[in-house]
Amino acid sequence: MPNNIFINSDPILGTRDFSSQTAEITVMEKELAERMNRLQQLKAQAQQQQVQSRTPVWDEIDSIMNGLSEKEFEIVSQNEEWVESNNKLLALIQAAQLQMLKPIIESSPEGKDALDNHLTITKRIRKSASKVVDEELNDFKEYREKYSDMPYAEYLKMKGTKKKTK
Repeated sequence: MPNNIFINSDPILGTRDFSSQTAEITVMEKELAERMNRLQQLKAQAQQQQVQSRTPVWDEIDSIMNGLSEKEFEIVSQNEEWVESNNKLLALIQAAQLQMLKPIIESSPEGKDALDNHLTITKRIRKSASKVVDEELNDFKEYREKYSDMPYAEYLKMKGTKKKTK
């Protein structure tokens, strides 16, 4: 078997030009360096965005409110429009907190006991509330059928005195 050694050329692959390969490697290294720089820039931007607040509107509101003097805060907090808007936000916050906390509370023994107790109380009070509403509807039906000629306020006074005499 002959041991043929070919330097810079191969009968099957042809001749090799190492200078062109070196140029290709240089181009690839430059492309890699550019990509690495771009990746570093993207990472820096991502970190900067994480540092920036995810709630810029809330931050702006907080900034305004924190910058108020006591007198300015008093005036703002007495404005009906602001109070109504603030109450809506507080209700949304409370609802969101409740949704997050419900499973946590229900999974604790103390929370489970408190919820069971509250359920029992709620069922009991609902029954008595239904009874009161039914009585009021029956009273109103009686008023419409028998006493519609008198004012409803007088009818209620009359019913009040009848209940006391019974």
